[in-house]
Amino acid sequence: MARGAPDVSDPLRLLADDRKKARAAADPWANLCVLSTIDSSGNPQGRVVVLRELERRLAIFVNGTSPKHAQLPNSQRHAVLAYFASLGVQYRLTVSLEPVPTTIVRRSWLERPRIPKVMDWLYERLHSQSSEVASREYIDNRYAELDDSLPKSVEAPPHALGYYLVVEQIERLELAGDRIHSRQRYRSDGSHWHASELIP
Repeated sequence: MARGAPDVSDPLRLLADDRKKARAAADPWANLCVLSTIDSSGNPQGRVVVLRELERRLAIFVNGTSPKHAQLPNSQRHAVLAYFASLGVQYRLTVSLEPVPTTIVRRSWLERPRIPKVMDWLYERLHSQSSEVASREYIDNRYAELDDSLPKSVEAPPHALGYYLVVEQIERLELAGDRIHSRQRYRSDGSHWHASELIP
């Protein structure tokens, strides 16, 4: 393998390298992914969440009052999609979830911007995430009141939660205009990755 080239035998390192390139290209999706879940009626649901790196592992944060958190137990496995338009690269991950220890969640939560911190406390004290309210003005007013009352050094609320992504399978698709697209599947047996080439 050439010096500085990504390790294609480890798809998680390849993903990390592509995310680094996407950040350098100011790709707005470099730190995002789409998490898919199944609701109580069996319908698929997808939403954009921040894809984090905690303790050298991929993770997501959720609020325990949100519908997506209520949907997580509906399936043992979940689909995660990451797409970096600046690179023309898509990752499809099949994952199970492992709770992030509370101490790590609390420490990481402190690094969040002020607005999502206040919103987490709004979910905790006033309205759960995704609940209906009378107007946007109502939200802005409740936010302003809470922002004024919370200390600048506010701690994480109890419903701030995190989950490590235990990645079982990855499919990487690299789009190309001047050649055939490139697509690989990687499956983990728990200790090693096994790669196969797919027809794109």
